[in-house]
Amino acid sequence: MHEKEPLNVLGPPYWLYQTAVRQPWKEAIFDEEVSLTFEALYRDSLRVAQWLASKGDPGQRVVIALPFGVTSSLLYFGVMFAGMVAVPAAPLSDNDLLDSMIREIDPLLIIVPAESELVRNHSGIYPIRGYQDLLRITLCTESERELPALDDDPSRLLNIVFTSGTTGKPKGVMLNGGNLEAVIRGIIKALAIDEDSRIFSPLPFFHTYGLSQLWLMAKTGATLAVVPDITKMATIRKILMERHINTIAGVPYHFAVLTRRGDKEKLDSIRLVTIAGEASSRHLVKKVRISYPKARIHIMYGMTEASTRLTTLPADDLERKEGSIGLPIDGVELKIMDEEGRELSAFQEGELIARGGNITPGYWKDEKLTGETIINRWLNTGDIVRKDEEGYYYHVGRKDFIFKSGGEKIVPHVIERVLREIEGVRDGAVFGSKDASLGNRICAVVVKVKRSNLTTGEILSICQTRLDRGWVPHEVIFAEEIPRSSSGKIRFDELQEQILCSKGKENEREIERINS
Repeated sequence: MHEKEPLNVLGPPYWLYQTAVRQPWKEAIFDEEVSLTFEALYRDSLRVAQWLASKGDPGQRVVIALPFGVTSSLLYFGVMFAGMVAVPAAPLSDNDLLDSMIREIDPLLIIVPAESELVRNHSGIYPIRGYQDLLRITLCTESERELPALDDDPSRLLNIVFTSGTTGKPKGVMLNGGNLEAVIRGIIKALAIDEDSRIFSPLPFFHTYGLSQLWLMAKTGATLAVVPDITKMATIRKILMERHINTIAGVPYHFAVLTRRGDKEKLDSIRLVTIAGEASSRHLVKKVRISYPKARIHIMYGMTEASTRLTTLPADDLERKEGSIGLPIDGVELKIMDEEGRELSAFQEGELIARGGNITPGYWKDEKLTGETIINRWLNTGDIVRKDEEGYYYHVGRKDFIFKSGGEKIVPHVIERVLREIEGVRDGAVFGSKDASLGNRICAVVVKVKRSNLTTGEILSICQTRLDRGWVPHEVIFAEEIPRSSSGKIRFDELQEQILCSKGKENEREIERINS
């Protein structure tokens, strides 16, 4: 390693430099096409940085709208080495969403797949075919402009990550060097990730849970395997077995796919499983235990505004504290508040607020929303939780999704857990459907496993034994799939539209039947 030591001594670029010096020939990252050592990843990232520096100035934004893998990781590190701000984005975002993002952040470049039809009219669009194409572009760059000498200011902006936006307009969350330094310390201490870890991740880099796998790789010297398509089971099985994977990170949907064959494909080599994104059912945890019998299973909770992580449930507490999201990671303070701003004690439900070095300084160019969400350095999460007498937290539901039905305050998450634990149910979602007498009818959408003969009557009967009377769904609708974001969160706006369309078609068929 002969390159000059980078001076931006906070965050992922410097972690990568340190690891490349310490173990240059160790495998850093691989996808289905390319594998790079830490030395190669660092060297190629600097070439990307030099190319970017020839095109713009420090502080400018670069949108990386590529499938996640080796190529997008090079761009992610390269953007930060150039002193610019990395803005990961979904490669298949619709034009309206990407146009809105571009208007907000005014990027220097938008890097997209060569075959993409997105934002072709934008002057900064830059199509790339993959790793070899990026290498060719950077090697051909002739620039005498030196990379900026950056200081160690913890407030320097490194990333803007747009929230998944399950409802409403996505927001640009700013993450600085201090945020990422704080969160990586907490995650490593909680999970004991080290250079012997070989992590498999189907998580996209445009969500912080996916980005955090890159951070762990750069900071600890772990090896990262990325496969964007979780349904490529033959490829994934080969990677898990032949590439000595010992850690898997994912959301519940990923593990539902990975564990479908149960004990037919046990893997004793998996020693750590991390699950986040949304609540994990007892049934799913049981399947993970069967498929990976020697793995420590950590349930985690967090959000983009907390640089991905606020709590983890230690593996040893999985059964003793079933349903818990765990304890705050190192460096995080949590409180539960009522609607009047009073702190609540054990077993009382209220909104979770959080403080720590990992909390975002705010939303890009949105002072109003920042002021409403972060008050005196405390982040208002919008999540309703409670804690027990030992300080373990339990997620009750999103404040935004709670609705009233017949005078009862309904928390969809509670009913969804019951649905997902019913034999023959693969997935479930609950929302309120406006009703003149009740306020809202409780509408349950259920996806059955293949060849299941489960009926709506059987589902309602089970719900009646496991839920309070006022919480039992008024109707059950079967669906092929429940629309979810790439991070596994239910897209309730799409779901409700899907159900309304389905009901409209049924009404049309009924009218036709009557008229015939």
